[in-house]
Amino acid sequence: MATTTTSSTKSTIIVNASGQAADGVSPHFRLLIDGKSAGEATVSSSTKAYTFTADLASNQDHKIQVVYDNDDVNSQSRDLLVKSVVVNGKTMQPTEATYERHDDGATGDKTAGGEGMWWNGALTFSTPASLYGGTAQTPATAAPAAPAAPAQGAGASTITVNAQGTAADGVNAHFNVLVDGKKIGDATVTTEAKDFSFKAALTEGDAHKVQIQYDNDAVIDGQDRNLKINAVEIDGKDVKPSDDIVSYDRGALDGKDVIDGQSDMKWTGTLVVDPNADKSGTDSPAAPATPVTKPAPTAPTAEKPAAAAPIAEGYLHTEGNQIVDSSGQNVKLTGVNWFGAEGFAFAPQGLWMDSYQNHMDKMKELGFNTIRLPFSDAMLDNGRMPTGIDYSKNPDLRGKTSLEVFDKIIEYADKSGMKIMLDHHRSGDGASANENGLWYTDQYPESKMIENWKMLAERYADNPSVVAADLHNEPHGQATWGDGNQATDWAAAAERIGNAIQSVNPNWLLVVEGVEIHEGNWYWWGGNLEGAKERPIEFNVDNKLVYSVHDYGPSLHMMDWFKDPNFPNNMPEKWNQMWGHLIQDDKAPVLVGEFGSKMETDIDKKWMPELIQYMDGDYNLDGKSDLAAGEQGVNWTYWAWSPGSGDTGGIMKDDWTVDNAKMNAIKPALFEGEIA
Repeated sequence: MATTTTSSTKSTIIVNASGQAADGVSPHFRLLIDGKSAGEATVSSSTKAYTFTADLASNQDHKIQVVYDNDDVNSQSRDLLVKSVVVNGKTMQPTEATYERHDDGATGDKTAGGEGMWWNGALTFSTPASLYGGTAQTPATAAPAAPAAPAQGAGASTITVNAQGTAADGVNAHFNVLVDGKKIGDATVTTEAKDFSFKAALTEGDAHKVQIQYDNDAVIDGQDRNLKINAVEIDGKDVKPSDDIVSYDRGALDGKDVIDGQSDMKWTGTLVVDPNADKSGTDSPAAPATPVTKPAPTAPTAEKPAAAAPIAEGYLHTEGNQIVDSSGQNVKLTGVNWFGAEGFAFAPQGLWMDSYQNHMDKMKELGFNTIRLPFSDAMLDNGRMPTGIDYSKNPDLRGKTSLEVFDKIIEYADKSGMKIMLDHHRSGDGASANENGLWYTDQYPESKMIENWKMLAERYADNPSVVAADLHNEPHGQATWGDGNQATDWAAAAERIGNAIQSVNPNWLLVVEGVEIHEGNWYWWGGNLEGAKERPIEFNVDNKLVYSVHDYGPSLHMMDWFKDPNFPNNMPEKWNQMWGHLIQDDKAPVLVGEFGSKMETDIDKKWMPELIQYMDGDYNLDGKSDLAAGEQGVNWTYWAWSPGSGDTGGIMKDDWTVDNAKMNAIKPALFEGEIA
């Protein structure tokens, strides 16, 4: 009688977790694989990677469970937070799992998985056999999946991928190799460039697609996991990622969001090698001996560029709907709001946690290139001193006024390459926009506001890191657009304020927000730019106008358009109506100066990707970029950096670690040029 043996794969399971202690005891979990214990751990208050290894049957499905076993509530709740689980290089989010509560002796109460394990229970991941093919142990040369018997005329072809990557949370980038959509192998890269070779049975003379699919992109605690493909060799023929026969399908492998091929795969996507897509028109492309194929093009005629140069030093101007740097390159401001100085503390939030330099370095590391820096007229009162600063972390801010704190932040921006947009957020100290909905108050009239703007424009005239002035935050309520009433007509006031700034500093971009209500149509505070169609803004110095809106999701207020049965497919029409028309009619650039969400509700999670896709240049959300060659999409600054905003939270969580769910959600719309 024959004996059957089962091969095994040495597997690595990483649980990225943190927790909140109660009565001095931290959360504890056990890791089960197929119902058997594989280890346990007690977590800390900061997110850490807990690594386990096990020999698991190859090419079989396995059930991975994180079991929380010491939940308690006394003076405070003991909670376990699971950020992600990584199996042999494949990162899985808690939302991909199921959660079964075990509190009070109950079982069988299954819900969708989530980060928080508020009750004793088990987070269960059903992992596919493809993760256990034996490839994870030998990253230098990935072992391919066993091929089917070769077809008539098929030969064994070798595909070699030279790749490297940057790790996040101890896990490096992972990719699959497919031929005509079928996986032939996978590999986890190292920080050093190495060759990964795969075998495939390909029919001689036929066209075949070779696809390199990046599948575990993530930003974890500020570390950005990236994959870099240096070259592909197919049966001895070299192909570069930038060759005409190579394209990059961002997101799902569906032929929709396709851009030119590129080496850096900063977003989850697939590099597709296909000689049928050769656009060179020459007879000597670097085509592989065994061709690879691409479907009939569905991307727009003029595709957006795969990458851009850094924003050049110097000031910015506008041409049509584009912002242009001093070198003539179209660029995109993609940044974050760092609020706090406009309010009661008169300093940006978080300076009690870390130095301003480290905050700004972290922003830059995450890919932001701009800081929208709110202030108030009250902050500029003579001798105004900040609070909420730990001077042991910020020794060079000791004794500085609030305005001098801005000086230091702007000085460091100039050194680090970050751009600054000053934002007149309100008149008196406090939170949010002016309570009267206007740009002035009795205490701080328009004349005082203009005086302050001119002072700032002169003060920073010689620092090119300050590129823009957001003239006033969120006109709303009684604020009008173009009705001629000097007390309420925001369009006319914006021109007065902007021209005053230009009289002392003609270099800045001038950012003009919308209103709330125009001709009976309501939108977000500062978000309604319908009036700009018939009554555009005109400044004395041309090519400096940028329109701006604030656009939020359902969790902030359940607007009527969120209740539409066609939501979220109805959103492009709403955005076109309120502000997108300015871009699509090539009138002026638009900045979405505030948008954000805690990303906790299902409806917000539907809204956010649509807005990101729209801002990235897909204006009808059909999966195709509507940008012409060389164009950039909508500019934006996310609300907010710090966690202190009660309705949205921030990029930084309450423990001042990066909120990866938010960062990954907005990452596709970042400007693709590096920060110089």
